[in-house]
Amino acid sequence: MGLVRFLLAATVVINHTGPICGLVFTDAYVAIKVFFIISGFYMALILSEKYTGPGRCRLFYSNRWLRLFPVYWVVLLVSLGVSLAFMKFAHTALLLGPWQTWLPHLTPAAMLALAGANLTIFGQDLLFFTHLDPATGTLSLVWDALHRATPAWFFLLIPQAWTISLELCFYLLAPWLVRRTTGFLAGLIALSLAARACVYLGHFPFDPWKQRFFPVEFGFFLLGILSYRLYASLKTVAIPRRILWTVSGLYLSGIVFFQFFPGAMGKEFYLYAATVASIPMLFLLTQKMRFDRALGELSYPIYISHWTVIMVVEYFFGKRHLPVIALGATILFCLALNRLVADPIERFRQKRVLRRA
Repeated sequence: MGLVRFLLAATVVINHTGPICGLVFTDAYVAIKVFFIISGFYMALILSEKYTGPGRCRLFYSNRWLRLFPVYWVVLLVSLGVSLAFMKFAHTALLLGPWQTWLPHLTPAAMLALAGANLTIFGQDLLFFTHLDPATGTLSLVWDALHRATPAWFFLLIPQAWTISLELCFYLLAPWLVRRTTGFLAGLIALSLAARACVYLGHFPFDPWKQRFFPVEFGFFLLGILSYRLYASLKTVAIPRRILWTVSGLYLSGIVFFQFFPGAMGKEFYLYAATVASIPMLFLLTQKMRFDRALGELSYPIYISHWTVIMVVEYFFGKRHLPVIALGATILFCLALNRLVADPIERFRQKRVLRRA
């Protein structure tokens, strides 16, 4: 599973820079949906097998907070610090450009909303449905925000964290969802698909309605819960390792060579279905592989930091070899980030779980 998560994070970086050796793997928005399925699987796994007994929800929420926010805040501070340094020494605002331009014109409410989204992650997805009115300095929800001159997401220092905002919404519901019947979850998935169909039939803009709107993305998290239930039914079955390796190899090949498959929407559905069916096999195969786990632990830091690294690398090196340099620099930064920040917190998180066992 760790290799899959690493590849998906690398896919997002490559989609934001350019192909490496002609490969882009999947589209970024497809990779994100696969991430949502994997997230649903893991949350169902830990809520069913790890966070049990009295106080399970409080421990789950607090450990999720420890998993996401310290790393996010460190990257936020780095992004802010780098941007301020560029303003002083390189005469470019980098990630602070919109703030530099519009700060004198923002109303206090708009300033608070934008700063709050940057600090708390919550609501970052909504900023893609919001634009800044230049005449009044206020924020307004509009159906075509990304086609306006100043969409509110411009003010995000880590703009890709909108997906984490959706994750947080799912986390709030996860302890309740994992206790629901499979039929009930299937009904919710059907409602999410119906919401997606309405968005398509209503000719809403692809971005943000078809990839950032929580009701239409919600179903992918639920598919992950169903994938966990498939795993739960298989984990006592003696599946030959050659079958686990074969399924895992075919699935990874599907991600790596996704761009070469014919069709558009059809191959997306294939990958989502393959993800639901393959995750149990992948987990059975890799759950005790330390190197695979280490790769997986890089996925969140890579995802949350890559935009800042890309902008710095592009400033100094230009676009020549940008994909390779940016991905390499991001991985190096994240190795340090994990060593200094994430790993100590992870050890503390696991001790908290063991104390309650």
